[in-house]
Amino acid sequence: MGSRFYDFLWTVMRPIYGLFYPHKVSGLENVPTEGGFILCANHFSNHDPLYVSACLPRKLHVRYLAKKELFAHQPLKAFVTWLGAIPVDRGNADLSAMRAALNVVKEGGALGIFPQGTRSPDNSPTPMLNGASLIALRGGVPVIPVYVDGPYRLFRRTAVRFGSPIDLSAFGRRCDSDTLSRVTRAIEGAVWGLREAQKGQL
Repeated sequence: MGSRFYDFLWTVMRPIYGLFYPHKVSGLENVPTEGGFILCANHFSNHDPLYVSACLPRKLHVRYLAKKELFAHQPLKAFVTWLGAIPVDRGNADLSAMRAALNVVKEGGALGIFPQGTRSPDNSPTPMLNGASLIALRGGVPVIPVYVDGPYRLFRRTAVRFGSPIDLSAFGRRCDSDTLSRVTRAIEGAVWGLREAQKGQL
């Protein structure tokens, strides 16, 4: 059901966003077409998961980590579940969510994470959390930084940049707190580096 619903929603939302919130996408060649990987993007709106997915080829079914509060009430629970979202308790070390996320990438799937952990409505840089780093190191998969140049404005073109995979080879599979923090800083630098690159084109 989830895969068919994702395809259906992609088919519906892509032209809607294209009309009302058009996007200008760059760097799609950096996104793997097979094998597990993680998309790490900035986060300023509830639209972000759908918007980023609409910028990608339909065959890339991205499963996102989503705050558990979204699963508390129907019909929202049904909607995010059909999308394949993985509930995560942001206030605690959610081992169940980590295991589910690891299974996605180990099985060759695409995982979407917003490492800031919560929205930054004015799209200003805020600290990122270590969850994406933990999954990337344990899964041994590429991390693709993504920057969405929001906020969204009606009929205003929004730039979406997919960066080159972040080189994490120097970190091995170590998952101590110092290593996780350094990997998170690398992810932060890559995402906000795309922001600076976008500014340079304006």
